[in-house]
Amino acid sequence: MDAMAITLRVLPMDDAPRSSDDPLAPLVARVRAGELPAFELLYARTREQVQRTLYRLVGSNSDMEDLIQQVYLQLLSAIRSFRGDSRFSTFLHRVCANVALMHLRTRRRHPEELTAELPEEQAGSGSDPERGAQIQQARALVERALDQMAPKKRVVFVYHELMGLMPEEIALAVDTSPNTVRSRLHHARLEFTELVSRMTGERIPEPRRKAGGDDGA
Repeated sequence: MDAMAITLRVLPMDDAPRSSDDPLAPLVARVRAGELPAFELLYARTREQVQRTLYRLVGSNSDMEDLIQQVYLQLLSAIRSFRGDSRFSTFLHRVCANVALMHLRTRRRHPEELTAELPEEQAGSGSDPERGAQIQQARALVERALDQMAPKKRVVFVYHELMGLMPEEIALAVDTSPNTVRSRLHHARLEFTELVSRMTGERIPEPRRKAGGDDGA
């Protein structure tokens, strides 16, 4: 098992609904019609999901509340363009990706304390201290590796490896083609594995060379 699989298997996978119906569709329709109370209810129902998504995308930092506010400000102005062609959660992932990419591109790289906890992990770690310690160590290792990746690769890697989204869903969220997502994901996996291997001291096997030839570019 490679370094990526060893590290990621410790982390809980976010539950992502896969049914074709969208339980938020009626509420979103009311928001698009301009009902302010409906938007407040949508905020209440999705805020935890937004926080978890941003946590995965940008890591733990003191700007989390500002980032959440930016998501809902963008959502409020963009929701009228949502036509229901995909699940609202996909549309929400797109807004989160936009906010996360802007943040990742502009923030200065500096060490930050782990100040944000995923709600379900924070609640569950007390019942199994060993499991909780493993999750904390894996999370710190993953975050250190992700911080060294380019923002676009980081986003597709997080959405696929940590949140379970398929390339087609990610393509809608980051406004590109599924093939581009697959390409970014391939390179992100290689980079992540190399980074984790370097940090953990695991040896990366040399790629086999073809007899009588060279590897090329």
